[in-house]
Amino acid sequence: MEYDEEFLEKVRLVASKAGLDEEEVLRRVEQYVREMKGFVKPDGALSLLAAELNVNLALPDEHPSYPVIKLDKLVPGMRKASVQGKIVRMYGVLEYVNRSGEPSERAEFKIADETGQIDVIVWSKSIVDMIKRGELKEGDVVRISNARVSERFGRIALHLNSGADIEILSGGYEDLEVLERKPLKVSEIYDKEGQEVDFKGIVLRIFPVSEFTRSDGSIGRRSSMLLRDGDGGTVRVVLWGDKAKLGEELVEGSTVLLEDVRVVIRDDSVELHTTPRTKIEVLEEVEGEEREFEATVLYKFPVEEVGIIWKRRYIDLLIEVNGDLDVLRVWGEKWVSLLESEVPPFRMRIGPTYRGEDGILVLSRSGEIEILKRIPKEIPPLIRKLAKKIKYRRMWIGESSDGLREFRGTVVYMSEMARVSWHCPNCGSRVEPEYGRYHCPNCGELERAIPLLHLTFLIDDGTGLARIVAFRDKAEAILGMTTDDVIRRADELGEATHSIPTEHVAEKIVGKEVIVRGRATYLESGIVKLILDEMEYAEPKEEAGLLIEEIKRLWLGSGSNEGNNG
Repeated sequence: MEYDEEFLEKVRLVASKAGLDEEEVLRRVEQYVREMKGFVKPDGALSLLAAELNVNLALPDEHPSYPVIKLDKLVPGMRKASVQGKIVRMYGVLEYVNRSGEPSERAEFKIADETGQIDVIVWSKSIVDMIKRGELKEGDVVRISNARVSERFGRIALHLNSGADIEILSGGYEDLEVLERKPLKVSEIYDKEGQEVDFKGIVLRIFPVSEFTRSDGSIGRRSSMLLRDGDGGTVRVVLWGDKAKLGEELVEGSTVLLEDVRVVIRDDSVELHTTPRTKIEVLEEVEGEEREFEATVLYKFPVEEVGIIWKRRYIDLLIEVNGDLDVLRVWGEKWVSLLESEVPPFRMRIGPTYRGEDGILVLSRSGEIEILKRIPKEIPPLIRKLAKKIKYRRMWIGESSDGLREFRGTVVYMSEMARVSWHCPNCGSRVEPEYGRYHCPNCGELERAIPLLHLTFLIDDGTGLARIVAFRDKAEAILGMTTDDVIRRADELGEATHSIPTEHVAEKIVGKEVIVRGRATYLESGIVKLILDEMEYAEPKEEAGLLIEEIKRLWLGSGSNEGNNG
């Protein structure tokens, strides 16, 4: 068949927009004509093909009337927007499942002009193919036309559908200042809520993959891990979707680099969440400090349980290795159950291990424990105090950094209510009770949920305030009530939120000197938060001695009293 130039121009337009060869477009047009037995002419067949490929057949105006808009002037809802800028970050092609449930591809990049930066999401197959072929890359200066403007994660974003165009320009924006990419520390991400950042850290703990059912019936997957940065700050990283499985491939103790993880703030705590464009790179894989060694166990800390749904137990041990004392953390039901049945002192062979949080020695996931010998000796009572001093570093609140800490201070405030929060049994998210049922943001309506009891109080040591948060059995011990008791009492009081007053506890504890131990985190508000492991009332004589020694260290300096008899 012979076609006029106007028809061929439309063919070229369809080919360009759909990412096809012109010959393929003509072949499919002719196939339509044959199948319709002459009832449809080539122009009509081309229109049918364009509709099938979701291509707008309207020819672009050679002189578009839409002016170029500065990035800081874009407003959600704009259509056919034209912008110009430099690609400062190319995320590449990302796979996703479209509304039909079929696998598809999109691309994402970030452009900048002198007024700011925005994300660009590419749905157009032809532009996606340009990126796949390397024809559109980081550093290119581009003009984008016919783009749609929306809000995405609270920020402006451009969407390029099949009707959008992108043109690579020669030169421009040479003086554009682009912030250097560098991994941030935990202390640097608190003011970046909703932003995507890079982070480098050591894998301290890996949690298993879990599945949950979304409100639309689809299955979601997630896992998490705990990372520590170079300054000792720790952060939880939540791995979503396909990246959830990556956690199973990582080794605790390895150093990893995360690119483009989103900052999420929850109750003054910070988390990092992966997105489809997050990249995870293992920089250094550590098998362990020693493959195997022998140690004497001198003290066992109480077994601890973490997690709301996927509960895991661990036990900390004070061990002696070649004359040196250390704290060893052991995870896994097999080894925790074994160690629960043993009474110190005893000799064991362990390994491999790695250094985890606060320098604590941790048995790796591939580690083994063998009990070698039970020692018929009695452990001195002072070993218990020594074990706690080694595990929890005593610090002034005002000087504290993140980690396992011991504080002594006066209780100056107790929360008015002890509260029970409810959590989804499928995904662990916090849910809201509604008329005997519960609603999960991920899984929809639920018939049951898991309760979590917690209360807070403040202590002051003269250098700063610490907010102490007690969960589960720690909160039960302070209240003198079980979680079930609290729920029943709240029902009796008509408290729909399952909260009960704490006056009976506040009368006993406020104004008292206490020693608290647990994991401390410095909050953006300037207060230190400590997740309580244990609490005891201070012994005045012992604490006075410790205080005198600390005052000497701070004000007199070490060795200043040598030779001074009074």
